[in-house]
Amino acid sequence: METASGAGAKLGAALFAALLIVAVGAFAVTRAVRSEDDLVNTVELSKRLVPGDSARVAFDLAEADGAVDVLIIDGSPGSDDEQIRALALGEDLPAGAQSFRWDGTGDDGDPVPPGLYAIEVILGDQDRDILPPGRIRVVEGG
Repeated sequence: METASGAGAKLGAALFAALLIVAVGAFAVTRAVRSEDDLVNTVELSKRLVPGDSARVAFDLAEADGAVDVLIIDGSPGSDDEQIRALALGEDLPAGAQSFRWDGTGDDGDPVPPGLYAIEVILGDQDRDILPPGRIRVVEGG
């Protein structure tokens, strides 16, 4: 006859094994979902932009897309991601390295105020909007 402590130990071991299986499964699902966001990789942004200069915006596209928008957006904490400048609209871009320059002006041609700016990449064929990490800090003067 099995003792209560022996049964409890077996139940604990079974529960631990079940939790371990669930954790490994959750990790695999999370990784699979996350890999779908790996359409825009190796993002490089100039850290600082002074008037009269330009910032580099570069990234790798995992797959070609025939309708890509590359936008500079308001990157301040709590912002509404408002579009500041379109670097590309509806571009047919191949898979691989992409590079753009931003001169610190908005769509209206006026210099933007000092602050933080980010990029948004919209892959039209894939119906995906991607907000890669990183910010460009626009500063006053040189």
